[in-house]
Amino acid sequence: MKALCLRFRKNARRSISLALLVLLAIASATPGNRAIGKESSMPGVATTLAHADGITATGADGIGINQALGLSAFSLSGLTIIGSDGRTYRANSIFINQPNGIVATGADGIVATGADGIVATGADGLSIASLSGITATGADGVTIAGASGIVATGADGAVFSITSNGLTIIGATGIVATGADGVTLTGLTGLNLTGIVQALQFGLRTFDPELRSLLDRLTDDSNVSAVVVYHRTPTETDLATLRQMGVLGGTRYRVLPAVSMTTTKRLLNQISLLPAVRAIYGNRTLRFTAEPGNGLTGTERVKTDSFLTAQNSGRAITGRGVTVAVLDTGLDGTHADISGRVAHNVKLLGTLGIGVGFSYPPSIAGLSNTDLISGHGTFVGGIIAGKGTRSNGRYTGIAPNARLVGLGAGDVTLLFVLEGLDYLLWKGPSLGVRAVNCSFSGNTTYNPNDPINIATRLLTDSGISVVFSAGNTGPALNTLNPYAQAPWVISVGATNELGRLANFSSRGSFSIPGPTLVAPGVNVVSLRASGIGLTGLLNLGLGGDLGRLSLLDILSYTVGSGTSFSAPQVTGTIALMLEANPLLTPAQVRDILQRTATPIPSNYSYEVGAGMLNAHAAVVESIYARR
Repeated sequence: MKALCLRFRKNARRSISLALLVLLAIASATPGNRAIGKESSMPGVATTLAHADGITATGADGIGINQALGLSAFSLSGLTIIGSDGRTYRANSIFINQPNGIVATGADGIVATGADGIVATGADGLSIASLSGITATGADGVTIAGASGIVATGADGAVFSITSNGLTIIGATGIVATGADGVTLTGLTGLNLTGIVQALQFGLRTFDPELRSLLDRLTDDSNVSAVVVYHRTPTETDLATLRQMGVLGGTRYRVLPAVSMTTTKRLLNQISLLPAVRAIYGNRTLRFTAEPGNGLTGTERVKTDSFLTAQNSGRAITGRGVTVAVLDTGLDGTHADISGRVAHNVKLLGTLGIGVGFSYPPSIAGLSNTDLISGHGTFVGGIIAGKGTRSNGRYTGIAPNARLVGLGAGDVTLLFVLEGLDYLLWKGPSLGVRAVNCSFSGNTTYNPNDPINIATRLLTDSGISVVFSAGNTGPALNTLNPYAQAPWVISVGATNELGRLANFSSRGSFSIPGPTLVAPGVNVVSLRASGIGLTGLLNLGLGGDLGRLSLLDILSYTVGSGTSFSAPQVTGTIALMLEANPLLTPAQVRDILQRTATPIPSNYSYEVGAGMLNAHAAVVESIYARR
């Protein structure tokens, strides 16, 4: 049988090329098919048309069609069929169901629309161009063999290459790459690696400029304390490498990808060359953002709003069932206003490792009072969850039924804070912690490779909202707490009792973002710790307490100002929000706080963020957030 010769007219659309394949298949069919078409005549060819149920063509050309139930041609111009005798025909459209095979030779392209599937057997090559995507459903696997390679270019320009015999995808449960010299991933927004022994390594990203300045003034054998941050959790091999280099020991963390140590300048420079090391930071003293010296946020409306109470099974929203951590000087759990609601109280020791070897940070848990000297953490905890027991309810916290976890960081150095953040990453989920208050700042610049920023990102990703005070170094621009600049945390500036921006509240600038929002932070009343309580003693000496409190109240309460005390008002509000809707994510919490804040038109956003905290509106909005 002679094969039909197919060709396109000069101006025909290439999208009909699948139809060409169909006609080629006709050449190998047998008589007896039913078809839909026009009666035609051909010299030397006998044609029979009976009720459109079948067409039989018998002649020199020998065309046979057998059981092609789905062959149709209509409404298409531009398909030219030329028989071996030179006669020309024009078909409108062709559909093929269940063909045994399609052979296309010399075709410029094939377009298949709405097809249930395409099977190519014995083809020398398959080229697909201008395709918006490929979807394979129900396939047991995709196997590509004998190809010179696969190159995929995404819409964003990312290019992925896989050599031949190097790609097997089975069951959509995993990808195995075999025989590839390397895998290059470009333009990815995220990558999860599970069960991989040797993760990707990228080398040093950041060397703390303050530490570098210090090292420049030291001799090679001088000792210095530092935190070595890795690209992933350090392995035993990494620790063995440090020992081989001469580092006898230090502190390894349970979750944080870092190791703290005291070593020499020479060794630290050698460590910075290891490909697994991401950043190196020196230990530094941090500071609490409190100043000696209430409050405008709608908190009381949350407790008395009948609608919110009805939505909360008839109980006023007071933070019940929500646990909040306070990373600070500690908590005095013996104070009557928080007694019985400190679920966990931990004293961090910050020993930088004990003896030879790399040990986990030691801590003492189960203490009733971890705030024996400062009182700053107890003051913060009282703003969040104080019950007002000693004042007959006059000085209550934002969420008086919330539970507290105290993380006593002592003199609040970088190493103490890292131990607290690591402890929270380790124990936080089992303790049910949903938010952590951080009323401290550092004299440095924002860098995503800073170990504190790495830790707060890990906490946020684990479902814990992180709240930072904006800092007390205003009114100058570009003074925002560097840890408060991380885009995933919630940062809080301070206003005075009239709702105006406090002069000391730190700002951003037109190029550096400001706080997320602001809350009252001047002359705030909260708990006086039972120990030495430097926070309370300082304000008592300056007369601030006597100006606001009675002699009886002074025994249990004190007065303070600073963004240290505006931040916990937001943390307490988050506890209220989470009682109203426990399914809120940290991103949703941050978004709701910004959208419901009361604007302060007299200030720029880099000074006050979205505006004044509106606790009532935030809780109402939380109820309606997607659950």
